[in-house]
Amino acid sequence: MSVRETYQHDEVSFEDLENDPYPTYKRWRRERPIGYLPDMQSWMVTGWEDCETIGAAGDSVDGFSEGAIRYFGHNILNIDGAPHKQLRASIDASLKPKTVRQYIERLARPIAKEYVSRIRERGSVDATTGLLELVSVRVVANVLGLAEQPDETLQRWFIDLNAGLNNFMQDPDVLVRAETAKAESADFSRERLAELLKTPDETTFAHMLLSNTPDGQPRSFEDLIGTIWVMILGGFQEPGHAAAASLLGVLEDREQYAAVRGDLSLIPAAIHEGLRWIAPFGFAQRRIVKDLEVGGVVIPAGDEVQLILASANRDETRYENPDKFDLFRPRLPVASFGYGSHFCAGHFLSRELEKVTFEEMFTQLPNLRLDPQSAPVITGFGVRGVKHLPVVWDD
Repeated sequence: MSVRETYQHDEVSFEDLENDPYPTYKRWRRERPIGYLPDMQSWMVTGWEDCETIGAAGDSVDGFSEGAIRYFGHNILNIDGAPHKQLRASIDASLKPKTVRQYIERLARPIAKEYVSRIRERGSVDATTGLLELVSVRVVANVLGLAEQPDETLQRWFIDLNAGLNNFMQDPDVLVRAETAKAESADFSRERLAELLKTPDETTFAHMLLSNTPDGQPRSFEDLIGTIWVMILGGFQEPGHAAAASLLGVLEDREQYAAVRGDLSLIPAAIHEGLRWIAPFGFAQRRIVKDLEVGGVVIPAGDEVQLILASANRDETRYENPDKFDLFRPRLPVASFGYGSHFCAGHFLSRELEKVTFEEMFTQLPNLRLDPQSAPVITGFGVRGVKHLPVVWDD
């Protein structure tokens, strides 16, 4: 019997995981924290300590993923060593904390203020699709180099790219939408990169094109388009959906809402807890380069593993009452942005953007609360979020 068969998980449906994976994660942490899931042809690692061990395993693992290669092609998530360091340095140029602090108020505050003011007289909105996603795509697009694209197009691109990446049931309509989003964004990016060759600016795309290149020459469109798709999906999705999770957690507990509304300095704690409570990206993929023993299991070289970030964030051995949103819990690092050299480049921009947006919402929308007539919708396995969050406020 192979090691995969020995540690194989019982069958679980993707429908159950899409609807709510947390009961399954809890059972896996208790019964088999490292197990093989045949339907994904991958190991599922669910405990905090084991995820952290593999995430820091150095030359025993790499970022290669068959699924990501098939979907995105060559991209930042699937390269390591010097090529990764060089491309990552070019991406980090506009996203490192020192740089973000210099532009966040100037770039994000006016957008957040305007977008909140647009809805203020309405008295209700789907906070996810009608505000948080829109602020997210507008600000991040301006940083990346997609300022010319309208909000609705950017929103559609990341939603359809996400659906295509997580199209486990191979729905043909989903595939068509995803390929359309890839084609449209590729066409625009090709033109934008050509413009930046002639007139560079300080956007992320310009840095990716021109800085820290291996041979001193600009990177090609083919070198960059896979990473651009990754950034459109992740960069646009994460801040909006992470903010929606934090907002849901705060609004479900009126005492926590009152505390934040009365003291806006608590907003960063609410953001941090939302990232732990509902991780926007459920797992980080790694490939085992040489046999690796973790938690008493020897995972063979060549196998793919999923570090289940969402499960690590609710590990009972690390967090008390982990299924509860509690912004007052002791602040510990969370796994939501991944590990090691593939730690999310946009983590600081995301948190700062959420902070600015919440400050505008809690200031401009009196007595903000969940809409009693319409329930939130939370779905997703690989990419999870509060997809719809109806809220109301006083006139």
